[in-house]
Amino acid sequence: MRLPVSILIAAAFLGGCFYSEDALIARGQADFPLEEGTYSHTPYLADGVTPFDRPAWTGEIERSWGRYVSDDEGFPHDGMRLKQIADGLFIAMKRDDENWSYGLVRVFPGGIATYHAPECSNVEGDILERYDVTEHETERGYCQVTDWDRLVGVMLSYVDAMGENMPIDGVYRRVD
Repeated sequence: MRLPVSILIAAAFLGGCFYSEDALIARGQADFPLEEGTYSHTPYLADGVTPFDRPAWTGEIERSWGRYVSDDEGFPHDGMRLKQIADGLFIAMKRDDENWSYGLVRVFPGGIATYHAPECSNVEGDILERYDVTEHETERGYCQVTDWDRLVGVMLSYVDAMGENMPIDGVYRRVD
């Protein structure tokens, strides 16, 4: 099976290197750690340490049907759903054309959230083995997950292994 281009596009926005065919976070299970309001979005360079010199998007973010949405054009994470897995740490889920992509979001006081999407190939092999998750045969860097507990186990183990060195792919800041 070949991964659709849509998953690769979603990966660019969420990082969705972990994906599932079915949603692993139901609408009723979603958490909303960020209040509705106006936010700026600043991506980080590939080094995971250096932010762009200015926000790439600013707009109003609202909640609808268990998701974060915006009527403002270009919201890179439109339709994002979050579920808490540890204090201030959430798994983010976003739908693409055919699959659901997953990443990590840290939420801080004052309306600040950073996000990172681990690449399957950057997760230690013993972590993937422990949770019976394997890398896609033809699309390196992508792993399909089939249930919530495995996804949580992989993500928490990854965060623990990375410690303070976990990269940041971008940040949202409340501006109103």
